[in-house]
Amino acid sequence: MFDFGISCDVKDDQAFNGILDSLRSQPVVPDFQPHHLFDAPGKKEIIRLKQKADAFQRSGSRMLQVPEAVSIIDDWKRHTAAQGADRSSLIANSERVVLSLFDHTGNWSKPWREAGYDVYQFDIQDDPEMGDVMKFSPEFFADYFGDFGGRDIYAILAAVPCTDFASSGARHFARKDADGTTAASIALAKQTWATVEYFRPSIWAAENPVGRLGKLTGLPHWRTSFDPNHIGSPYTKKTLLWGRFNGDLPIAPVEASEGSKMHSQYGGKSQRTKNARSVTPEGFSYGFFMANNAHDHPILEVGFKYDRLDRDLLQRALDTGLSVSEIGHIVDDAYYIELDDVGAERALSEHLNGPQTNFSP
Repeated sequence: MFDFGISCDVKDDQAFNGILDSLRSQPVVPDFQPHHLFDAPGKKEIIRLKQKADAFQRSGSRMLQVPEAVSIIDDWKRHTAAQGADRSSLIANSERVVLSLFDHTGNWSKPWREAGYDVYQFDIQDDPEMGDVMKFSPEFFADYFGDFGGRDIYAILAAVPCTDFASSGARHFARKDADGTTAASIALAKQTWATVEYFRPSIWAAENPVGRLGKLTGLPHWRTSFDPNHIGSPYTKKTLLWGRFNGDLPIAPVEASEGSKMHSQYGGKSQRTKNARSVTPEGFSYGFFMANNAHDHPILEVGFKYDRLDRDLLQRALDTGLSVSEIGHIVDDAYYIELDDVGAERALSEHLNGPQTNFSP
């Protein structure tokens, strides 16, 4: 396991309540916050796709028929595939690593793979050794993956197992809390947050149905809520997304004609039915990619990578044609080594205001 406060004894209630503090590295200088991975979203950053769907109807549009929603999602698929087909975007995307945790089906990570990202999919059902999140450690990633060749991790996607957190199973909470089942699930979630802390990706997101995941593991407020019918699948299953990402996903709203089919059609305790209930809707997978991929939204990559720097300044650098790597050439020493954010911003401002530097080797 990672050597973080997050991996402490899960029976310690204080550890649950203080998880945000334990996630942050010890400050190198007084009052220094090394990153903003776990900051709570601002009020305007909390997105409810139901509100977008309601606004869609108020604008005079009717809810889409399923074939119409499928057509919209097909457009998202074509857009995704185009990145993988274009040589320039494919080369850039291939240098970006995506880790997809608890991803038995591969649905959430599928668009990233199609667009050319270097995707690593982990699920203990597929590989009890390399798919076990509880075995993650710096040594694990060094030994098995060569630290991904020193490349940055662009995104970590985590469909955290929901059985012990979802409100739909609340009648079993008392038993699970008493027999240690809940504690084991909390440890798994905390190990996931520790993985985020270790790699500090630009984008990270954790998905779970409405329930107690956030409360028990110390996450800040969720960023996005949705039901599958908001993105093309005609059933309900209210789902929350925590993390650092663009939560304003596109929608393809349809009527929930199948209701909440998760338990009416996929009830039971077997792993097969649990997997069926947990399948990531295709519309969500592609909608999330559309809102968060680096090619379409370069400010997400550079703004979250250098999350202590002024975002308007970083956007200005992008607008002048600087790439993320070129911005890194300018600010990395001050930002990472000297921990001098003012110096990093000064260096970038001076570059933008002065003669342009050729970064070619």
